[in-house]
Amino acid sequence: MVEGIFVDPQQISDVKRALGQGLAGWRRRRGLTQDDVARRVHSTRSTVANVESGRQVVDRVFWVQCDSLLQAGGELITGYDEYRFLDVRHKEEKAEAARQARWGAVLDHQAIVEASEPAQDRDTSLASAVPDSAHGLRRDRRSTTSAEVGFPAVMDEVDGLRRSLHEALSMGTVTAAGLDEWEGIVAHHGRATRDHSTDTLLREIAGDLGELTELIGRSPSASALRRLTGMAAQMSGLMCLVLCRIDDRTAAYRWARTARLATVEAGDPVTRSWVLAQEAHVYYYSADFRETVHLARHAQDVAGREASVGAVLAAAIEARALAAMGRREETRAALGQAEGLLSRLEGDSLSASAFGYNEAQLRFHEGNAYTRLGETDAALAAQDRALELCSPGDYTDWALTRLDRAICLTRMGHASDAVESLAETIGSLDGAKRQGIIAERARIALDGLPPTQRSSSTARDLRAALADVR
Repeated sequence: MVEGIFVDPQQISDVKRALGQGLAGWRRRRGLTQDDVARRVHSTRSTVANVESGRQVVDRVFWVQCDSLLQAGGELITGYDEYRFLDVRHKEEKAEAARQARWGAVLDHQAIVEASEPAQDRDTSLASAVPDSAHGLRRDRRSTTSAEVGFPAVMDEVDGLRRSLHEALSMGTVTAAGLDEWEGIVAHHGRATRDHSTDTLLREIAGDLGELTELIGRSPSASALRRLTGMAAQMSGLMCLVLCRIDDRTAAYRWARTARLATVEAGDPVTRSWVLAQEAHVYYYSADFRETVHLARHAQDVAGREASVGAVLAAAIEARALAAMGRREETRAALGQAEGLLSRLEGDSLSASAFGYNEAQLRFHEGNAYTRLGETDAALAAQDRALELCSPGDYTDWALTRLDRAICLTRMGHASDAVESLAETIGSLDGAKRQGIIAERARIALDGLPPTQRSSSTARDLRAALADVR
């Protein structure tokens, strides 16, 4: 082993193999197949198989999800963190060993040169070789001799400069495979917004945003930086979306601005359109409907002729804002625009993800718009279709659709049915999923009940359940 390398590569292999065996053990203990695990953590069976055999490790998100799925009590996360620590340490020590070998050769050469030079020449040649402003080198080369400074001390400072430069260059290397993996992570977060609780989403997205920020700070190549910046825009947009859901408007506005800045840097109009649509959402839930319409139309203009998720989402949000302002004909026109754009989407653009848009989402938005307008028949028809298409885990759209339905039932004179629907909807959500815009919409539905139903024990219980929810 090269001197200076303290982590044995075999140790890393052993930890990786043990980590895979741990996953396999927990999976079998829970009676799951590799396909089961892959499907639930948005991976593939081959990846799970490679991980269990020790051939692959993948990213931390995978291990966090597996640990939660298999109820491993943090064992899998701890195992991954141990592996990651050893792997990074090993790479650092290899780099340091290589550095020492290179500088050993330099020092040997310098000793030979010095032995053949007069003393005064050695002083001059050494001084001229050292930058006088790099990383704190403040020596007066005219008055300081090599004996006073000491050659090793000077070389340490020179190497401090080299290490900084080397780190900036080497850490900027981002492989195509690495970028592909990051795009997979971003896509996973987009899917997770449909069924994960907001507190879980905040933790997971924030953790990966930290790593992504570090990667961007390493000054990668221009092409890699463009891709990374686009991913940063998407992740920032997801943060805006999640913060909007929990009704933290100030933070959501800030993340929207950051996301918008990233899209400008990335130069991607499709992502920019999507980010603007997310920002419009924040203004909608802040009841600033004029700004919502302005941003939604801007998002559609940015998308141009291309049918994109951002454009159709923006048209749907525009319709909801116009409905809130009572502008019926414009609402219908915006819904028609959304319908037309949706018909042109295909592939992943139709997926159940924050980066996708499908009929289930459009029917929810349509139902909300007609609820706002007070057109209960049209609203109920859209809500029926939305609930029919809504995936079981998509609790946000499901809950908001049912809350809109309760409002419509009250307006139709079926207040007792509305209370029953409210109780079933709120009762099916745990505390982490009741917060934010869901809690606010539930309160609006309760406030709309006639006095008799509003003072009922069921309604009082529902208010109590929402009392401590933000």
